[in-house]
Amino acid sequence: RLNSGVRHHMSLDRISDEDFLSPDFKEDSVRELIIAPLLSKVGYSHSGKMRVARSKALSHPFIRVGTRNHPVTTVPDYTLIFDEKPILVLDAKAPSENIHSDRHVQQAYSYAIHPDIQCREFALCNGREIAFYDIYQREPLAVIGYAAFESEWESLRKHLSPEYVLEPIRRRFAPDFGLALHRLGLRSHSELYMLGTRLNLYARVDESIFTAGANVEHAGIPHMASFDFENPMLNTVVSSLPHKLASQFLSAMSRAPFTACAGLAIELDLRCHLGDLIEVPGEQFAPLVVDAVLASRFIPDPGLPEPTDVPEEVFKLRQAYTIAGDA
Repeated sequence: RLNSGVRHHMSLDRISDEDFLSPDFKEDSVRELIIAPLLSKVGYSHSGKMRVARSKALSHPFIRVGTRNHPVTTVPDYTLIFDEKPILVLDAKAPSENIHSDRHVQQAYSYAIHPDIQCREFALCNGREIAFYDIYQREPLAVIGYAAFESEWESLRKHLSPEYVLEPIRRRFAPDFGLALHRLGLRSHSELYMLGTRLNLYARVDESIFTAGANVEHAGIPHMASFDFENPMLNTVVSSLPHKLASQFLSAMSRAPFTACAGLAIELDLRCHLGDLIEVPGEQFAPLVVDAVLASRFIPDPGLPEPTDVPEEVFKLRQAYTIAGDA
């Protein structure tokens, strides 16, 4: 495990509870002191692919409900746009306003579903907290208090960044560890030692490379690290296993689906280097490229439950042996 102890910072001016209680701290203060810096930190600007439209007007300020026109009475302060398509609306309120009230939520909802907008998600912020909603759910997706903006930065980013707003399922994925290292300023080919690493799912990429993943804690947040190995290293990886188990593992990796689950029962010490950033649609990641497997240890009882989300057809190491004394 590698834990740098470095956290993301939002660089917001700190606002106290007394500020929120001041009669001079109104909706415009929420916009300028809280929302604008937040959107800028995520990467939005007034132009470009990720941009913000302020108080975007509607061509027809109503939505049709049955045979009646339902007026849209509020135009949210911010419409977040990606690739010229609105993806999220965000309305600012004064600290004295309850952003969970039916009136405010219904107003933002009506705007979000308007034919000119058609956003799946919307948000309201009164400075004290920000609430994110899905148009198909009554309860908020997330509510984050201002005091937690720094500690909950990843959650904030995942509810505002286009890649997560457009593909909400990705919010359940752990962020990539290699990408986090690049963001810290480490360059490609920086050397890393990963000791006591428990990898779970191994998969052959092609005849020369296989890959495996591990959970890594970074800045107090779980990340996913992917490790790329040259195929001859697989013999060293399984060298700590009893001969029969090693043969079964190698056999599974040599035939379809070219995948084997170690169930965290193999612990490795690795010398790696940080790989180049790889960009695929909607995602960036950077593998750790293994230069040497320094040690392999078989841990028959890892002390952790076996993963349950592994496909049935995949070889599972922990189901191939029993521990003396097990019922």
